[in-house]
Amino acid sequence: MDTMEAETATLYALLGRHWNVGAPVTDATFDAAGQAVAFALADGSLAIAPLADSEPPKDRYRMALDGGRPTISPRRNPAPPLTKVVISDASLHLASIEPDGFIASDGSQLLHVSASGVTRQAAKLGPPIDLVAPVNAGGVLAASGGSVIYCDSNGDVGWLQERAGGRSSAMAVSPDGRSFAIGADGCLLVRAFGPRPEPTATFALGFISSLAWSPDGSWLAMSVAEAGIVLLRLSDVRTVRMPSYPASVGSLSWSADSRVLATSGAYRMIAWDVLSLDDGSEQPTSLSTGRGGFILVEAVDLHPGRPLIAAGYSDGRVVVARIGHPDELVVKPPGGGAVQALRWSADGQHLAVGTCGGEAAIVTFPPQIFK
Repeated sequence: MDTMEAETATLYALLGRHWNVGAPVTDATFDAAGQAVAFALADGSLAIAPLADSEPPKDRYRMALDGGRPTISPRRNPAPPLTKVVISDASLHLASIEPDGFIASDGSQLLHVSASGVTRQAAKLGPPIDLVAPVNAGGVLAASGGSVIYCDSNGDVGWLQERAGGRSSAMAVSPDGRSFAIGADGCLLVRAFGPRPEPTATFALGFISSLAWSPDGSWLAMSVAEAGIVLLRLSDVRTVRMPSYPASVGSLSWSADSRVLATSGAYRMIAWDVLSLDDGSEQPTSLSTGRGGFILVEAVDLHPGRPLIAAGYSDGRVVVARIGHPDELVVKPPGGGAVQALRWSADGQHLAVGTCGGEAAIVTFPPQIFK
């Protein structure tokens, strides 16, 4: 990676558009059309920023003729303000939806929000909505009142599955769209996608705070209270536990080839080589990545096309490192509160950052920076 020989704060200023949104950022997601990123705020509003930039870093990138030192000139004008949309009076749930825009929860209803901030009701459900999760083929799943409801891209309810249980704590749809997993009442439930819940699998694992399918659909990773990380391979019901995390793991991310699982919850970014389990090992191989320290990693996200991990720390710092290498590119210096939202765009050009101190940012990387 090319550090451009710049000071950290200068690098962040040169590559990033950042805003103070006035409330903690709880989530961030890019829309499916690649037009915008939405930041969910703790006060129940959305802050939406377009990805298009009149002064992108790639246009300000220069390579010096004497010595080949790369530089980026400062932007001439400040970043335009975000579009802020009041959705609810409490923290909301957020997902992208095909073909464009976002779905946000407001009590018992789902709202469709366009990239420009235009809002309309997508669906009206009964009890309050616990969670929403995007569906690759279009639409979203919503967990509400002990049931799971599928709404298509138009907001029409396609089917409903009732289940015994209380409030849902985590939910994810398999990459092939044929099943979904949900955490509730200390159990993991895996059900077929559609109005009929069969076949059904239930695993008593403990309270599950996050779920992530590997892109090839073979493994399901989850953060389980007092148990660290649990990996489940549904084909043979193999369960692998990785305990001894110093803090709860709130962030899970898979590499595009399904080989590496990155997690938060430690004093450095943790990367597991899950493919190493195929040789009969009881634990996956840990790939030492980045540098250790005394500040907890709060959020991680793997680059969609390169072997890179972005990590956000509790002191507000954001770094990017190659998997299995110690060197780090410090993207954002400490400050602004803990990083609670961290997300790469689908094309890997942009990194969305949100902190509990109310700072939202889009960091755009010129292609030359990752060599």
